[in-house]
This record gives sequence, structure tokens and C-alpha cells, in this order.
Amino acid sequence: MQPVPEITTYTEALRAIWDRSGYDKGFISNPFAGDDAARLGLVRTQTLLTHLGHHPLPYAIVHVAGSKGKGSTCTMIAAILRAAEVRTGIYMSPQLHSFRERFDINGELISEGDFVALTKLFIGAAEEIEAENPSLGEITAFEISTAMALGWFAQQRVDVAVIEVGLGGTLDATNIVDPAISVITTLDYEHTAILGETLAEIASNKAGIIKQDRPVVTASQPSEAMTVIRARADEMNASLQIAGVSWQVTGDDRCFCFRDDSDELHDLSLAMVGNHQIDNAGLAIAAVQQLPGLEITESAIRAGLAVASLPARFEETADTQGRHIIIDGAHTPKSAAALAQAIASRYPGKQPTLVIGMLADKNPQAVLAPLLEISERVIVVQPPSPRAMPVTELAAAVEAMGREVEICARVEDGLAAADGELIVVTGSFTTAAEARIVLGLATIVDPPVS
Repeated sequence: MQPVPEITTYTEALRAIWDRSGYDKGFISNPFAGDDAARLGLVRTQTLLTHLGHHPLPYAIVHVAGSKGKGSTCTMIAAILRAAEVRTGIYMSPQLHSFRERFDINGELISEGDFVALTKLFIGAAEEIEAENPSLGEITAFEISTAMALGWFAQQRVDVAVIEVGLGGTLDATNIVDPAISVITTLDYEHTAILGETLAEIASNKAGIIKQDRPVVTASQPSEAMTVIRARADEMNASLQIAGVSWQVTGDDRCFCFRDDSDELHDLSLAMVGNHQIDNAGLAIAAVQQLPGLEITESAIRAGLAVASLPARFEETADTQGRHIIIDGAHTPKSAAALAQAIASRYPGKQPTLVIGMLADKNPQAVLAPLLEISERVIVVQPPSPRAMPVTELAAAVEAMGREVEICARVEDGLAAADGELIVVTGSFTTAAEARIVLGLATIVDPPVS
């Protein structure tokens, strides 16, 4: 790689990171480079942090892996901690609109100026490491962003950082951390070409975040996945708490109860919509209660859950035409089923118009099945991503399931064509992000980088 030009503007900082992208030119690592390359990525990420004096990290870490509900669970954990007046960083990926979303402390994104300075520091260190250790290879965009976030949280003296795994777990760049607690959300069939075609293989990847003598909490999992998680926890001498066994949640997103052996919290409510969110809330409560050295009160739990929210998770809005629109990034079979259930619960008897665009590595039939059951009209679109599923391929999947379909080239066109009282835009976070821009919901959008 050629030396990076002087980084003085936000766009130049983004471009410096973009130039290191290896997976269809996105700000993510290349999951198809093989396990050996991924292991080198762990070494590179750790080396970068050590080079800049950020090892060991001076704050507690909650490390979150899973297939479904990672973002929601991370957000709930962070919201509870903030309500408890704990200075909290949160690193999640990919972003919806701005790369700065990956650098959040107490709900505030890193400023463009600080991002430029941080990028300049880490890119410069990366170039020094690459020159001194060419056998390590090039430090990738995801490795850079992960190291930058971990370093930024250290610079800003957070007390706790909530770190979401990018992909898998074992070989993900975030897995250099030594967490105070590991969290595994619901597992589902995802990225099967990378993580494995069985739930046991997927669970093995996710369980790689379980560390020696560090507690772990997990959602209830299918038996083949739970067997793998239990074995890893036993191997690491990690105490294991399991939803439905170590604690129970009952009720719905408007009013639910959390019970474990020592506590019982009644009449809890969520800002996030969908009964599946109470399972994520249970994970969040169990996780914060395990954090050493912190006394998380019932009032902090209540206050955090009542305000924790994320864009593009059953996000409801109305446009100038009076149409009610739900935007949701559901892209796995389970998340699509949860979305369908939430729609049926909140809007009984209504059949929405479905505007859907997916990425090419997904199984369209599996994601479509629960959504087609509740939808009256189907419009397929192609999200603005190099990894987008061709709109003709998605249309063919809909037709193969016995439904008529309309094709629109862009998300904007699909929204314009949609009618009826209720419209649901879903299929990927890329689709959801574009819908938010079209509808004027995005207040921060990065400039294009090429």
C-alpha cells in the first residue's frame, strides 16, 4: 500500500480507512480470506493497540456475540449502565449512516475533528507496524476501526465498554479483548459460507468469545448449539447463566417481569417494540448484574430499558402523505419472524405493503416466508450496496413462493410506489438506512467515499 496522504479532513480520514477495505469495498474485514488470515488479523489488531500503549485496556468490557438481537442487547446494556451513571462506550458495526456511530460514549458520537486526529494516529501507527513487520500483512479497515474504538475509549476514560462482535466470534478482530463478561444472543443460520452450515458450527464460532474464568450469559439456544456453548464454558472454567434456566422473563414489551434466584422485577417496560425484545432485555439485565465492582440498582434497570432505542428496529414514522411506515433491518429468518409477529401484535388485522431489499449472502425464501404471510402487496428493491442481492433474483424468490411481485430499482422508488395505511421497509440494514435517508430521518450522513 502507498503511504497515506496527509489526513486533515473528515473525508480524507474516511478514505484512509476505506482504502484498507477488503470485502467488496466496505468498512468490514474480508471473511472469505480464510482462518489463517483472520488469525493474523487478531495479531495485527493487538499489535496496533500495544504499539500505541493501549494494552492492557483500562476499563471493563462486555463482549456480545450472536446472530439475532446483538445490537438491541448492546444498546440496552449501555442504557442501563448510563442510567447508573457509569461512563459507557459502545462499539457496534456496521453503522447506518456515519462511521462515527462506531465511537459512542454516553450517547455522544465522536466529533469529526477528534475522528480525524484519531484516524491519523492509528493509520500512522499501522504504517509503522507494516513496515517493521511485513509478514503480518496489511491491517484491514475493520481491524483499524476496532483498535481505534478500543483506544478511543481508553483515551476518554470510560468505565465500561460494550463491544459488539462484527462476524462470528473466535476470529473476529474484537476477540482480542479480555471481557468482564461475555454475552451470546440468540443464534440463527447466518453467514453459513463463513461460519458453517450447522448451528453447532455457528455456535462454535460464537462461543469463541468465552474466556478463561470470565462469566458468560446466553440466550436459550437449540440443543445442538447449547451443547457447544456448555462445552466451551466448561473448558474455560466460565460460569454459565442461561435464559429460561438461570432467569425467566414473562409478559410482553409493554409490561414484563424478570425473575432469577435472588431478584424479581415487576412491571418493566421497553422503548423497543416486539415481544422478542424482552428476551434481549433479560440478557441485558443478567449481564449488568454480573459486572464486577458495580452496583446496578433496580431504578437504573427500569430507566435504561425505558429509553433504550435504536434506529431501524421497528422504527415507526409517518410521511407527508399520511402513510404509516415501519422501518426494520430484519435480515435473518428469526428476525423476520419476530418482525412479522410484532406487526401482527401492534396492528391486528392489517396487511401492510412490503418493501424489501436484501444482501446477496442471505436466504431469501427463509427471510420472506413469515413476512409474506402478513403482507398484502410485495415490492422488491435493490439496496445501495456492492453486496446487494440483484432485484431480479429477489423477485424470482417471491414468485417461486406463489406471490405476485413488483420490481423497483431503488429503495426510493419502492417507497414512492407503495400505498396503503401501513408500509414495512425491511430485508437489510442497508435498505433500512436508505429508507431513513429518503424519509428525512437521518440527521448525520457521511459524504461518499470512493
